[in-house]
Parts: sequence; C-alpha cells; structure tokens
Amino acid sequence: MSFGDQMKRKADEVHLQEKARDLGDAVTDVVKAAVGMVAGYAAENREKLDAQLDKAGATVDEKTGGKHAETVDKVRASVDRGLDKLVETGDRVAAEGRDMTTGRPASEVPRTAGSPGDVPDDRHSAFDDDAPAGSPS
Repeated sequence: MSFGDQMKRKADEVHLQEKARDLGDAVTDVVKAAVGMVAGYAAENREKLDAQLDKAGATVDEKTGGKHAETVDKVRASVDRGLDKLVETGDRVAAEGRDMTTGRPASEVPRTAGSPGDVPDDRHSAFDDDAPAGSPS
C-alpha cells in the first residue's frame, strides 16, 4: 500500500473531511459574528468614527503640507462608502429578523451565556481515538 493510500485511509478513519467541514463552518460563523459586531459598532459610533477620520486626514495634510490632499479625500470617501455599506448590511440583517452575529434566523440562534457565534471546543486532536464525532479539530 502506497503512502498516499495510507494517508487517505487514516484521513477517512478519523473523519478528517467532516472535521474540516465543521471547522470551515465554525470559521464562517466567527467571521459573520465579527462583521456583525463591527457593523453594530459602526452604526452606534458613526460620529466618533467620522471625527477620528477627520483628525487622521488633517494630520496627513499637516505632515505633508497638503501635498496628498486629493488622495486623502479619495481614501476618506472610500472609507465612508465602506462604513455606509457595513451599516446598511447590519440594518438589513436586523430587518430580516436574522441574528446580527451569525446571520441565521434569530429564532434558530440559542441564547446562552457564551459569546456570540460560540466556536466548538478543540480539546481533541483529529488523531485521538476518543475524539467525538464531528469534533472541529
């Protein structure tokens, strides 16, 4: 039996494909949670963000003598569009009755004491014989 065949057999034996899929799902949930939190922060603190962006632009203009003012204005406009899109996405998710942190319907998201988008524990190695089925690691 070739090395490749041995590796495939071991991967099948430890359910590596399913575990990789579970890990991908967990990563997706974490990213959605992060985007949801950032969208919420941006919506709640837009004035503070604008003030900091104004301050940063003024500092760049001051340090460069206004040499890059046009570029600073373009970057600022792009950041503003990105923030607007982020806040709009957060508003749309909330209006659709989906959980802001996971994107799933709010009725399907269990409310626990844990953090939003809880990630399964990874106390088991993919090569442990006692690893539970569907363990993310």
